[in-house]
Amino acid sequence: MPLQDAKFLETLRAHKRMIVYGTSFLMLITVIALLASVGADPCADCHESSGVLLGIIDDWESSEHADENVTCISCHGASASDPDAISHNGYTIAVVVTPEDCGQCHATEAQQFGQSLHSLGAVYYEYLFSAEKLPFLESQIEGGFIIVEGEEVIDAGTLRGCLSCHGTNMTGKTTEDFRVWPNNGIGRINPDGSRGSCSACHSRHTFSIEEARHPETCGQCHMGPDHPQIEIYMESKHGNIYAAEGESWNWGEDEWQAGVDFRTPTCAACHMSAASGVPVTHDVSSRLSWELESAISRHTDNTANSLGYSISDGTSWEVKRDRMKAVCEQCHSTTWVDNYYEQADIVVEIYNLKYTEAKAIVDELREDGLLTDESFDEPIEFKLYEMWHHEGRRARMGAFMMGPDYVQWHGFYEMLQDKIEIEHMADELRAQEQQDLKDAETATWLNALIGIVLLETIAMAGLLFAYVSQRKKSKE
Repeated sequence: MPLQDAKFLETLRAHKRMIVYGTSFLMLITVIALLASVGADPCADCHESSGVLLGIIDDWESSEHADENVTCISCHGASASDPDAISHNGYTIAVVVTPEDCGQCHATEAQQFGQSLHSLGAVYYEYLFSAEKLPFLESQIEGGFIIVEGEEVIDAGTLRGCLSCHGTNMTGKTTEDFRVWPNNGIGRINPDGSRGSCSACHSRHTFSIEEARHPETCGQCHMGPDHPQIEIYMESKHGNIYAAEGESWNWGEDEWQAGVDFRTPTCAACHMSAASGVPVTHDVSSRLSWELESAISRHTDNTANSLGYSISDGTSWEVKRDRMKAVCEQCHSTTWVDNYYEQADIVVEIYNLKYTEAKAIVDELREDGLLTDESFDEPIEFKLYEMWHHEGRRARMGAFMMGPDYVQWHGFYEMLQDKIEIEHMADELRAQEQQDLKDAETATWLNALIGIVLLETIAMAGLLFAYVSQRKKSKE
């Protein structure tokens, strides 16, 4: 019989004896102590007695996991054959807890997360780094940045940057390798082959649903010049209401309902929580009708940009849009929602057109040999990149999340500046090309003239030499 079950039975027996025999107040105290001991974790006991990781123990003890008797071994227990298994004080454990581990209890949530774009964070990073050659400073240093075990690591500088959110690739590696650990990125590729990190949102070891529902949790990654969702949210009327009264909302309710537990949505409310006809989900992509991150926005018909992975459950973008509209219609009329989407769609179409025009200019320069094959070694390449990765994203995301300043001044206004600068840079490169051609023609003409003059000089020298020689002979 498990130790905890034995303790529980002993507790019941003690309680029965107390009732039958009318035992003393001291016995009552003893029973309370025994009840408190039910669910105790030997790992926690050991760590507490040794004074190691006390903060983690405190987090766990205040969590629902502890209330439900989910112990350290429940999550960290491993088989000896597991790729990241280690022996620790008589237990076989794994340091990295993965969605596969969490899925033992939360199977639906793990499955939904696995089909979302969140789970592709590390895969997407690797594609961008290798295929798109994004401007990571260290990748521009010839010969690599550092050498580890004889291998060049050219993206080491992103460990505290992009990889912190996207996630590292731990395949074939252990937590001893600083190139992959520590890391809590949303799309981390784990030693067991699974993708993702549940604790990216439900931070260990409380794994709090209240924390995950707060917009600041999403804002850990969704912020900054290239994906400023948290800034856009806080500018919106939704964010304004949240800032004013969010502290009074019922964040811990299982059935989290608009108008009952909260007045206006957070990121989780729109992308994950249940609404009329729309079930709760951990697939944050299941309600997205546009891909707003990519250079050219496309509808989400089951293809994640250039990765070739499906988006969400394979449903059409229209189905995904209807899901999100149902969320909006908890508070807004159908006409309001339909018209808002019309306005936002126009922003995306305008962006697509303007970016396509600018990209055509740069592509023609490269085709004509006026740009090198190297990525990000010329100013115009950075300008085009920022037009979509910064300004263009801000405009599109602002349109769908009620951020007017991000649509206009951080978005389209700066896009216009970018396009004008790209045109001027292109004109300068074309002008320089013409000047180079003229200089080449002038050089050719000068070389030819010099050649003619040189030949004539040689000829004159020859005639002069012949004349002098003839005069010399005649005098003799």
